[in-house]
Amino acid sequence: MPADTDTPAVLPETSANSPEPAIVPHLHLLAHSAGADVDQNRAGLGLLLLWLGDDVLSAVNADLRAHEITETKLSVLMLFSLREMGWWQGGALTPSAIADYLGVTRSTVTGQLDWLERRGLLQRQLRDEDRRSLELYLTEAGSALLQQALPGFWRACQRLTVALDDSECAVLRPLLAKLWTRLKTD
Repeated sequence: MPADTDTPAVLPETSANSPEPAIVPHLHLLAHSAGADVDQNRAGLGLLLLWLGDDVLSAVNADLRAHEITETKLSVLMLFSLREMGWWQGGALTPSAIADYLGVTRSTVTGQLDWLERRGLLQRQLRDEDRRSLELYLTEAGSALLQQALPGFWRACQRLTVALDDSECAVLRPLLAKLWTRLKTD
């Protein structure tokens, strides 16, 4: 079957470093496979956001590779550190609370907690108020890893916005916050 050469109406603007070469085939597919109820401009933008999310995670994980940890596992350790510093306002750090906060499944969090515990970064202790239940705590090794990894992590986060000037960052922040809020409430 010959390729359709009609150009979809949702093509992004072209620039020297445009995602256009990668997205154009997908926009053709979108134009030919989306239902009438799909706003193709929004779907194309959503696709770019999805790809950007993947690329962001890959870039940050590449920077964390030297510490043998991923961004998601580092985020879990950060929650325990925030709790120890009194900056965590989310209640008990249960697997369910962590899963809700990170937007992942409880089984994913359980696997991450087990991984962090096996490596000596977290440890289980009996709760003082209820000797029948266990609570996880950051170990000295976990604190040391955070001290080593966080400066590079914050630099990696900063690098994600290097293509934007200050005014663009000021515009992007509330837009990302709006998207984040919507995704957290869906």
